[in-house]
Amino acid sequence: MNPERRVAKALEDAQGILARHVEPGPRDCEQTINKLLDVLDDETVVQALKDSKMEKPTEEQLAELKRLSGIVTSKEEAEIRIRDLKEKARME
Repeated sequence: MNPERRVAKALEDAQGILARHVEPGPRDCEQTINKLLDVLDDETVVQALKDSKMEKPTEEQLAELKRLSGIVTSKEEAEIRIRDLKEKARME
């Protein structure tokens, strides 16, 4: 299961637990909290949440990628830029 789906499933399960808790009738708050912890504090869900955050670049990262993508557009241009940088490094 991919990270986004795992997190979405955990949220759906947690919503179900809360929906049952607010239904009329007797409630066991401790049992509800324990069920929520079982769903939301599961290591696979916690890791999936971390993974899903890591997969998406920030706006700043996207802007930097766009800026950098215009710098070198071919292998030949890359080789020229590397040569120029090496030459510049030798001069300094």
